[in-house]
Amino acid sequence: MTLGEFRGEVLRGTEWFGHDFAGQRVAVVAPGREAAQIVPEVVATARSVKVFQEEPDWVVPMPVPGPDVLGIAVARVFLRWQVKDPWVRRLLTPDRRFGSRRTAPGLGYYGALRRPGCKLITWPVYAFAPHGIRTAEGIEHQADVVVLGASSLFAPEGRPA
Repeated sequence: MTLGEFRGEVLRGTEWFGHDFAGQRVAVVAPGREAAQIVPEVVATARSVKVFQEEPDWVVPMPVPGPDVLGIAVARVFLRWQVKDPWVRRLLTPDRRFGSRRTAPGLGYYGALRRPGCKLITWPVYAFAPHGIRTAEGIEHQADVVVLGASSLFAPEGRPA
């Protein structure tokens, strides 16, 4: 999939850091571990933020040393404490075991998702339209800026990355 049709600004990897998002509609396309780092910073100044979650990751308030059983307990309690809506909590829960991939230290992530103007989108990205992102269910989400996580595989133009 390419970004060829999108007419807005595209920021990759850490290019979002220090960027002025004031008054902009921002789309963040990243797995949970990267979104947990990006979203709290972006939502602070952007007009609106849509988080296109490629896949959820375990988010913890701080690194958890010790066995995976302790880590999963901390991650589950943190999620339940931060996200009251059971449906949203389910969307944010990975279906793989804790420790099979890096966890995301994200003290402000769940709080950022609750802010007005921030929305979690779990439908897959289908295409980049001139003024935003079209998801698999056919909805086009308007955006001025697209922030791609470092592991997102989208080519600027031509063939997919």
